[in-house]
Amino acid sequence: MADVMAPDDILRACGYLEAVWMEDAANMAALLDHGPGEVSTPVLVAQLGDSVMQLLLAGRFGIRDGLSRQELQAATEAMHADPVVRVSKILIQTLKEIASTASPGQAEAIARAVISYIVKVSDASPDDVLPLLAQLRQATLQRMGGEPA
Repeated sequence: MADVMAPDDILRACGYLEAVWMEDAANMAALLDHGPGEVSTPVLVAQLGDSVMQLLLAGRFGIRDGLSRQELQAATEAMHADPVVRVSKILIQTLKEIASTASPGQAEAIARAVISYIVKVSDASPDDVLPLLAQLRQATLQRMGGEPA
């Protein structure tokens, strides 16, 4: 499973994905700026892509709380044997490798790949991108104990 991301990191990754989707160059540049010791935005976007991939794929294979040990094992085995899952893992691993030293152009390409992946795997449409990101932001803010945006 993907590492659990800090809420602030999720919000920054979502902000960058939104800026890329809306082709907002000023916000893209601002969100790529980070201080010493902070994880870079491309890395956060790739990590968020990993988390979303795992949630989407687990759901597609019926992996959820309440399964018996045998049901969970069968669903997990089916998921790991699926070619879409194997290719998805390769995609995310590649994005994570590129992200650590990404240029601004590569950061944008990583974000576009994550957005495209989410749209294709979730059967969402391009019109659903901003609402999906807003839902993720709202869930993150609620997790932080803040008010929904």
